[in-house]
Amino acid sequence: MTHDDYMLILGSNVYADQMYTVSYQDKNTGDRTHLFSLENCDGDLILTTEVLDKDSELIAKIDRNNIVQINEKFVVQGEIEKENGLTLTRRENSDVIFNARITEDGYVAVSGIFYAGGKKIHITDRKVEINDMPRQTINGVDVHDTFFVGNYNITLTDDGVKF
Repeated sequence: MTHDDYMLILGSNVYADQMYTVSYQDKNTGDRTHLFSLENCDGDLILTTEVLDKDSELIAKIDRNNIVQINEKFVVQGEIEKENGLTLTRRENSDVIFNARITEDGYVAVSGIFYAGGKKIHITDRKVEINDMPRQTINGVDVHDTFFVGNYNITLTDDGVKF
């Protein structure tokens, strides 16, 4: 990694790699739903995501930092590497639904509410919750403030985070 690569801070842990893919895997069906990807590419940070509401309706689709589609009830502002980052808000009340930004110490932090497999997944740089229950374990071990290298496929499950 070079000095231009951003490490991901997610659920109180730090991940170091060229690319990060975060998904949710349903415990009962084994189905995996892509939540977002971040890629350190030529000195830039590239985001790909689809944000859905609780009824599985598309709120916004971002492909390699390009806004492909957005629901008229929402607005996207900013850029990941500038000021408050890229922010998706509800037009009527300005509630933040999704944010990807660079922290003061140079990490990439993603916050958002995702819906997958009938579950509400709330991610911040300090917590991961599924249906309002904390899911801070890594491969079944309760860890916080840990640094992981080479774990770019991060899978959230009802039992915690898995690689």
